[in-house]
Amino acid sequence: MSIEGLWKVGEINALDSDFNQAWRSVEGLDADEGVPPMQKAMARVKFLFEQGGRYLQLLPKDLGPGEGYDDDHVIGRVGSWKTEDGKVFVDTEENGEQAWTEAVPVGDEFEVFGFFRLVRA
Repeated sequence: MSIEGLWKVGEINALDSDFNQAWRSVEGLDADEGVPPMQKAMARVKFLFEQGGRYLQLLPKDLGPGEGYDDDHVIGRVGSWKTEDGKVFVDTEENGEQAWTEAVPVGDEFEVFGFFRLVRA
């Protein structure tokens, strides 16, 4: 399965007010008072994985400043992705250093960063 293209968050590994962590569908997340506002905001992020190994994390404009992408989004981060031995890896930043995490296929989705399950947008 190829990761190239535009993806949105379908599920988020959310913490509730009792610090219980569970996968939750983005649909209806705004109405769930047990999910902190920052996690609700992060559920609105999109990712554009481009040919050549670059990805853009696209934030809704109301989440903060950034370089404009389109009428509704700004670029929150520019990152890299790669394939090795048939697996997809996405870069993150840990303590100022680049680190690679596997983007694990789950059906028609990709689980990335242990926090998001992405579906095609």
